[in-house]
Order: sequence, then C-alpha cells, then structure tokens
Amino acid sequence: MQTLASRPSLRASARVAPRRAPRVAVVTKAALDPQIVISGSTAAFLAIGRFVFLGYQRREANFDSTVGPKTTGATYFDDLQKNSTIFATNDPAGFNIIDVAGWGALGHAVGFAVLAINSLQGANLS
Repeated sequence: MQTLASRPSLRASARVAPRRAPRVAVVTKAALDPQIVISGSTAAFLAIGRFVFLGYQRREANFDSTVGPKTTGATYFDDLQKNSTIFATNDPAGFNIIDVAGWGALGHAVGFAVLAINSLQGANLS
C-alpha cells in the first residue's frame, strides 16, 4: 500500500522559496485629535455648567408648606436645603464635586459623540 506522500501526483517536484510581499507602511491619521476633542468639550461643559446653568440649578422654588412628609415639623424640602459640609467648596457660587462630575460626564459624552460622528464620515456605509 502506497502512502499519500509517495504517490507521484502528490509529490512536489521542486521546492520554491515563498516570495515575501513588499512591506507597505499604512499610516492612519484621524481628522480630529481625540485628546483635544474630549478635553475641549469637557472644559466647555464645565464652564457652561459653572457660569451659565448654576443659577438655574440652585434656584429656590416656592413650595407650599404642605409639600412633603412631616416627621419633625420640617418638610422634606427643608431638609434638602441644609448645607452639607462634605461637599462644601471655596467656590463663591457653590460649584461642588457633584457638579464637576455631572458636567464633566456630559462633556465626555458629547466629545465621544463628536468623535463617533466624525469617524462615520470616512466610512463606506453602502
């Protein structure tokens, strides 16, 4: 019985060294620098949150005294108005760490959305 390698039709008659393909350096360049986009959008949203919308966030509503549960004579809204020493800052307007985290997260989300939309422009979506 003959093995497959010894059959004449399956044997290689001459060995040829494989040719190497020429190296092509592919350089990709993003249209927008991601660090600049994320940093810029985060800085813009922090500035907007601090100088534009902080007064809107901190507005005092005129609630009726009957709103909220009464446990100690004070309404729930009165308890929310107490200042917390944990989040106290030296910012004159009262921009605290919670505001920085919230507006910073919005800035990051918008920055990533800008980068995602920008990357779709170069893609072939047919």
